[in-house]
Amino acid sequence: MRKIFVALVVSLIFSSAFAFSDVEEDYSSKSAIDYLAQHAVVAGFPDGEFKADQNITRAELAKIVVKIRGENPDSQEFSNCFPEVNTEWYARFVCFAKQKDWFVGYPDGSFQPANFVNRAEAAKIILSALGVAFDDSQKFSDIATEDWFAIFANTIRSKDLLDFTSFTADKEITRGEVAELVFRILVLKDSGEDFFDPQLAIEFDIQKIPAEVLANSMDFPATTFTNLQITKWQISGGLWLQKPILEFNGKSFEFSTPQDYITTLQKIQKHFEILGDSDFTELIISYISEFQTVLSDFSQDSVDVPLSENSQNSTIASVAVSYSADFTNVDFFDEAAVKSHGGVFVQQNNTTIYSGFENTPPLNRNPVLVSFTDGKQDWVRRDYETSADESVGYGLLWGGEDLFAVFTSQGVEENSDNDFRRFAEDGWLSEYGEGEGNQIAVIAKINPANGDVFSATFLSAKLDSGETNSLTVKDLQFDEENLVVFAECWHAPRKTSGQPMDQKFSVVSLPFDYVIELTPDLRSAVRAEAPSFGE
Repeated sequence: MRKIFVALVVSLIFSSAFAFSDVEEDYSSKSAIDYLAQHAVVAGFPDGEFKADQNITRAELAKIVVKIRGENPDSQEFSNCFPEVNTEWYARFVCFAKQKDWFVGYPDGSFQPANFVNRAEAAKIILSALGVAFDDSQKFSDIATEDWFAIFANTIRSKDLLDFTSFTADKEITRGEVAELVFRILVLKDSGEDFFDPQLAIEFDIQKIPAEVLANSMDFPATTFTNLQITKWQISGGLWLQKPILEFNGKSFEFSTPQDYITTLQKIQKHFEILGDSDFTELIISYISEFQTVLSDFSQDSVDVPLSENSQNSTIASVAVSYSADFTNVDFFDEAAVKSHGGVFVQQNNTTIYSGFENTPPLNRNPVLVSFTDGKQDWVRRDYETSADESVGYGLLWGGEDLFAVFTSQGVEENSDNDFRRFAEDGWLSEYGEGEGNQIAVIAKINPANGDVFSATFLSAKLDSGETNSLTVKDLQFDEENLVVFAECWHAPRKTSGQPMDQKFSVVSLPFDYVIELTPDLRSAVRAEAPSFGE
């Protein structure tokens, strides 16, 4: 009774413009239906009814999961993906969902869009498409552990995503039940809670667009993980000098307290424990254990205390090396807009510096750095490389007064006044080298106050022919006064002299790991190491 009452209260705040003639005010899923209708995720029939108790078809469900993610597939691109799915109204949704692996066809190759969806199928499709973290702490009594759908059904039970007393896997799911399931998932993702409570629905802002709720929450892929990276943290004298940032499945998450950080890792750990991924589970456990070892030096009361100028030194660093963000047509005065595009950024005090690239015609990319303090732009630099060379920014290291940025180069060199050679005249490697086309790295020492370049060096491997070969930077560190670069390369790494190393042992696979230590002015290399290679 409490859930029905709360649903009634929530429904009163929805505009009557989204009411359906057959969805009464006391209908338990009215809030969910009205919310999804308000944001054009679901629609009624020509007679003005929603038909909540009608079984949902595969075509209808495909449309819902695609629209809930904020996607609007092109009907020309997404069509003819099954024998009976060609250019019908649902084709673009079905074909897009197929590409995302949210739907699969039948063994005979057909899709059967008019077929009804049972509860087992719906649980798998919706939880997978919406990236729900698995939880089997509560189980339905009519589900066996070995049932293929057990992990999805028991997550619904554990998180109270539907008011089923038994699951009845082969029973068709209704349009109203799908709306309720989707709505409760959105409420949980928005609140950050693990278990649905009707009070959360009352507090939920119905103006929030479903796709934005999903974009700001953590996606748990159904069977695997992608792009897990966790930045290093620094704690000293009871102060948190750099908060950890976790990159998971293509998104970045920053945490205010140690407990938030550990709790999130534990959710990821549980998700993959349920999947039976022991390797990934052990990895997450090691992250948690490693983090807990530094908490003894941490004061809970000082979590939001910024790093003071007096405590800055070159060993306290903010570092990010990852994929490059596309800043094409981004408003560089809007920090939220810049940050929303992902990519790498570093922070000190209230200042954040972002790195990425812009697309410029014809089919070229140029690097960009932009700095903000308290949300206001300090500077933006788009002039480092404006030639026909292909270049993006994908790495940053900031400690004290030292800021280093990592860029790419493909050696399409024209006027040196328009590329990185003008900064690297005295660098360890002053140019791309012979040949062109292979993507290598450029490291530049940047003035964090205005983005000016102090110095730079190219980094590359070398072919037997003497031509330059590919190199990618994977991480950066300070080692006392020097800059240590961890990289991968696809042919002979270079000695400190710049000449190619000699291969001593056979190497089974590419790329080669490579570590090179550079002086802070980037003019000299003092150490170069690579397994299976020697001076």
